[in-house]
Amino acid sequence: MVIILQSTATTGSRNCVSCGRSIPWDANVCPYCGHDFRHPPTPPAYVEKISEGMKILLYLVSFFIPIIGLIIGFIYYSKQDPEFKNVGKTCILLALIPIIVGIVVLSAILMGILALGWTWPWDGSWAFLSTAA
Repeated sequence: MVIILQSTATTGSRNCVSCGRSIPWDANVCPYCGHDFRHPPTPPAYVEKISEGMKILLYLVSFFIPIIGLIIGFIYYSKQDPEFKNVGKTCILLALIPIIVGIVVLSAILMGILALGWTWPWDGSWAFLSTAA
């Protein structure tokens, strides 16, 4: 003869927090929805995001005011989040474009002036401004 003893504490039931159905008290996983009771629920971590509007504003500032764009880019690039790193990298690149274009244009203008033999009128006579009668 075999006598099976059952504890009253283990024969109870509880409701699943996910689906609301009654499940055995000692169940680790809900047989209906698969909710895992072995790990305590953790609140979702706060994830800081950059809105699309803010990205556009940062990109425009970086392009039209390059020195501020470089500063913003280095600040955002130094953060750990990959989204911030991408925004920082884009700001730096957009700030470098007008700087490089400006240097190239100024160099071309100076080369053109030197190639044509134009000189600055150091004596103060601007021949093209004088009116000859």
